[in-house]
Amino acid sequence: MRYEIDLACGRLIIDTSKEVLPLEELLDFATRRNPKRGFLFVSKVLGKHIPCRPSRMRAIYDLLIEPLRTIPGPVVVMGMAETATGLGGGIADSLASRRVDADDVIYQHTTRHTVSAMALVRFDEAHSHAPDHIVYAPRPMLAHDYHNAQTLVLVDDEITTGRTLTRLAETMIQHLPKLQCIVFVSIVNWLGLDVRMNVIGQHVRLLPRFESVLEGGFSFVRNPSFHAELPGQLTAKREVEVRADIGRCGLRMGCRGNTLVPSAPVLDRQRPVYVIGTGELGFQPFLLAEQLERQGFDAYYQSSTRSPVAPGSAIASSISFEDEHGEGITNYLHNPPPATAQVLVVYEAAHCAYNHTLSEQLNAIPVILPRSDRRASA
Repeated sequence: MRYEIDLACGRLIIDTSKEVLPLEELLDFATRRNPKRGFLFVSKVLGKHIPCRPSRMRAIYDLLIEPLRTIPGPVVVMGMAETATGLGGGIADSLASRRVDADDVIYQHTTRHTVSAMALVRFDEAHSHAPDHIVYAPRPMLAHDYHNAQTLVLVDDEITTGRTLTRLAETMIQHLPKLQCIVFVSIVNWLGLDVRMNVIGQHVRLLPRFESVLEGGFSFVRNPSFHAELPGQLTAKREVEVRADIGRCGLRMGCRGNTLVPSAPVLDRQRPVYVIGTGELGFQPFLLAEQLERQGFDAYYQSSTRSPVAPGSAIASSISFEDEHGEGITNYLHNPPPATAQVLVVYEAAHCAYNHTLSEQLNAIPVILPRSDRRASA
């Protein structure tokens, strides 16, 4: 099916070849404040730029993992920072819950931050405004299953060229000697069959299989009168060390006792609740939002991002603020909650919440993710 979308930056033309769910349920569109690529596919089910009900997000996770229930384990699921850290965690969680051996699923996400661990992989993303991806060595208690993994599942919200995931796949093969299968999982996949077979196949020893909800291709006709510039300061003032136990050095899935879930304060059941994840902290705040929805709250989830997006189309409004780690990087919350909502902003550490202006701008309650104990580190 063909779709034509007019944006300030130009005209986007989409031809879909597979729609497990209709495009209108999955995507909206916006103009990026980025000269490298002027348009943005805005997911309606990712819980990033658009608030989403956790149950809707979980339904997408369950849909994507259905064909993967019998893949050989151990399985390493890897989400791409920052957009797919929550998506990857949700997919790993849903996958583990449906496997005979739930404990053979390990989740890890790439990161742009410094962790007290050895870096296995470091690379840049060609079209990104925030380029660094780092994969750290797994925590010692995960190392055996990690290095004996037979399946690697690489997760991103969309696959456009496949270059980033291909680079990650060909590098991770060197660290996973027992690997038998690679799967690229995304909500949307824009790769044609020729690219999957010829381009990716030339670089990756194990030709990946692909799982997605929507597939097709697109073209873009640029508006010559539109000019975009990256806003703000996108170079860190200083480098700080961050937590490893939220997924940067791996999490064993399958046992909810191993997964950190923030605790919610007392809330008014008559008012909607918005749970906001910060930066790469995407999966655990989602679990809190999901828990609240299951308890009967009118709950929504979304998270902050480094992605600068122009107002209009899918982006009604945005607020900006310095990153929660104090590195001096501009972050954004697009389509922020209404003033009538109760808002919980989840941070990975108390010092992240201290004087963070996002909570102040939203009149929100800061929620601190608890520290893991020895069992949670397994």
